[in-house]
Amino acid sequence: MIDTTWVSRSMLAALLAASAAPGLAQAIAEGAAADSGEIIVTARKKEERLQDVPLTITVVGQEQITRANLDNINDLAFQTPGFSFRQGFGRTGGGGGAGVRPSVRGMSSVVGAPNAAFFVDGVFVSDNIGSYQLDNLERVEVIKGPQSALFGRQTFAGAINFVTRRPTNDLQGRLQVTLGEFKNHEVSGYLSGALVRDVLKAEINGRYYNFGGDYVNADNGKRELGAQRSFNIGTTLVFTPSDNFEAVLRLGYNNDEDGGYVYNFQGSGKNNCFPAPIVGSVPFPRTNTARRDFYCGEVQTLPSYAYNIDEIRSAGFNGLDREFYRSSLQLNYTTDEGWAFTSISAFNHNESVVGQDNTLLPSANPAFAVDQSKNRDWQQELRVATPQDWKVRALAGGYYFQQDDLGGFQFTNTNRTRRPFDSNQGVRSYALFGMVEADVTERLTISAEGRYQWETIRDSSRTLGVEGQPAPVPTGLREAKFKAFLPRATIAYEVSSALNLFATAAKGNKPGGFNALPNDGIAADNQFFRDQGFDVFREESAWSYEVGAKGRVGAINVSVAGFYIDWSNQQLSRGEAYTRTNGTPNSVVFIQNAGKSEIKGFEVDVSGNPTPWLFLRGAYTFVDARFKEFYDDTTEEIYDTDGRPGRLRGGARNPLDLDKLEGDVSGNRLPQTPQHQFVLTGQIQAPVSDGLSGFLRGDLAYESKRYSQVDNLNWAGDSYNLNVNVGLEGKNWNVTLFARNLLDDKTPLVVTRLLDFNRLLTRVNPLTGLNQTTFFRDFAVSAPRRRQFGVVLGTQF
Repeated sequence: MIDTTWVSRSMLAALLAASAAPGLAQAIAEGAAADSGEIIVTARKKEERLQDVPLTITVVGQEQITRANLDNINDLAFQTPGFSFRQGFGRTGGGGGAGVRPSVRGMSSVVGAPNAAFFVDGVFVSDNIGSYQLDNLERVEVIKGPQSALFGRQTFAGAINFVTRRPTNDLQGRLQVTLGEFKNHEVSGYLSGALVRDVLKAEINGRYYNFGGDYVNADNGKRELGAQRSFNIGTTLVFTPSDNFEAVLRLGYNNDEDGGYVYNFQGSGKNNCFPAPIVGSVPFPRTNTARRDFYCGEVQTLPSYAYNIDEIRSAGFNGLDREFYRSSLQLNYTTDEGWAFTSISAFNHNESVVGQDNTLLPSANPAFAVDQSKNRDWQQELRVATPQDWKVRALAGGYYFQQDDLGGFQFTNTNRTRRPFDSNQGVRSYALFGMVEADVTERLTISAEGRYQWETIRDSSRTLGVEGQPAPVPTGLREAKFKAFLPRATIAYEVSSALNLFATAAKGNKPGGFNALPNDGIAADNQFFRDQGFDVFREESAWSYEVGAKGRVGAINVSVAGFYIDWSNQQLSRGEAYTRTNGTPNSVVFIQNAGKSEIKGFEVDVSGNPTPWLFLRGAYTFVDARFKEFYDDTTEEIYDTDGRPGRLRGGARNPLDLDKLEGDVSGNRLPQTPQHQFVLTGQIQAPVSDGLSGFLRGDLAYESKRYSQVDNLNWAGDSYNLNVNVGLEGKNWNVTLFARNLLDDKTPLVVTRLLDFNRLLTRVNPLTGLNQTTFFRDFAVSAPRRRQFGVVLGTQF
């Protein structure tokens, strides 16, 4: 059966993208290509033509950022099939988990560290990158597949590298102003030039961004949910005292201030499947099974959202207050013979204060918690490369990464003091890496890469102190050590100057770590969690295999790739109920390891200028990501009918269990990742008069449904994001009218499996077989940005 909704939306998008073509075509004399020039990337720690790199890379350049009016990492993902990015909790959260969910080729994450890492000029970013400004970039390289051999930790699904613009000898600059609906205004710009021509060049850039919120807060009636404000400033200095030596210093500061994000509970009253069979009601509804109701089917955005941000602000806080500082120094020395020596040193510091509404309901007596966290990291990379004109070339280097959590404070509505805590948590990572590449013939090249890394992860318990007093010394120090060798082998064959073939095999990994046991849990429950092994989770790893082709037919670029990923010990989430020391029930989320997963897929990207005035792009990715072996206790409880756990500790079948092992999710799709993605782009550019040109650009990004959890029982539906930009450009100015999310797509960003903390339930614990007071099942839903219209005004010299 044909999906008429899909057809109608796609036809509407095509019509909108082409609506101005006849008028502009009549004015065409000689148009410029939309994407011209040779693209140089640094995905393998050296400069190479994109066409020649034996990897699947999507490059988003500055012209594309400007013409498509890209504002943040979410917009970049819409330009990149095979890369999906969701922020379910606004811009809160660090590098991963439910706050940030990058998915590259189906390798998604639910909690914990992400499977793809972000870099700025090759420097690993451990914090939330959602507010990083894009108008100071030269390009963004989205490198798909494991990049662990050269980029290191957390890149076994891919790496996203932001390459910043370099200062120029000639004085130049730009000022840009954005005005849009929902109190959206932004001012950004840069100034670049030589302090000493050819020797010392500098650039300074800055940005002020404000978005007033696009959802009405049901708590106070104001349209303020989703409000964000950012201030960015940065500078780059390039010192080249000789032809052989270069020093690049980069400094950056970012301040974010956000209100409440658009996220709320669906309510257990909407649960429509696997009901808990109630057999008693004293003191709470009681069942003889592990069930607590569930929701099956597509989850919709909610009719209203609430956030008690006024109450949080009255206590002196916001939804988010964050400051971070970034600094790096890169030293490059090249000998007359072509040997290249590189040093990259970096220091980053982050301080975040997050105010979390715990009820997400209109309330005169809200429950909220405020947490401050601070961390810093140091990074050092040293590498040397042989001359690149040798038939056998090599690169070798070493890397050190240190991250320390520095503690902070907690403030709640029930204890309105800043109770300090300290931390001994952190990471120490060392690595040696290298690559050897050889030209076997004029057309055949092979390469071998490898990285040996050893890492120590430290964890400690949080103990809250008294405001005005030193924070208590952290207790419960734990350490885990991980070692890994991560190879990659590549073969590339140049069929002709217009066609390259390649094949790769690579291993990637993500270290394991510790789950935090609840500080307010009774000793017996925490000991039970330790006995079950919930306090630790193992390292995950994946072997990835890929074959691909890159070619050019006339003015059309074509990239095709097929991939297979064998994934072990995938880190996923599980929730467990426990009893607080005050006798009330609560719930905690742990990271657990799945058994085996398998991903198969392919992608096609075709783009170019069939005529000088028309640029077209069509890109599609198919991902079949499934569990091969995984038994999930949380899924078992959904189907439970007899109140007996399906498995004993250690994994053996429970002979007393009368129903079958319903927790086996082998064959189910991996959560939080789409099976289908496509991008359609059409851009018309033509002169209007002497010195004046116009353009029309439409970008449609589609993602198919994504399951919220491993049970595959509910999901966020298909999403269609259409952005349209129409502009006029003079010699030194430009005006662009934009429409973001023109179809006003309301597909939830993220659906999160949680509990309804307003409805208590006594049920059988599926792990112990004993009665336990907990809550009915609930789901939380985050909403996307609404349709928005606006204008961008710019001037440059």
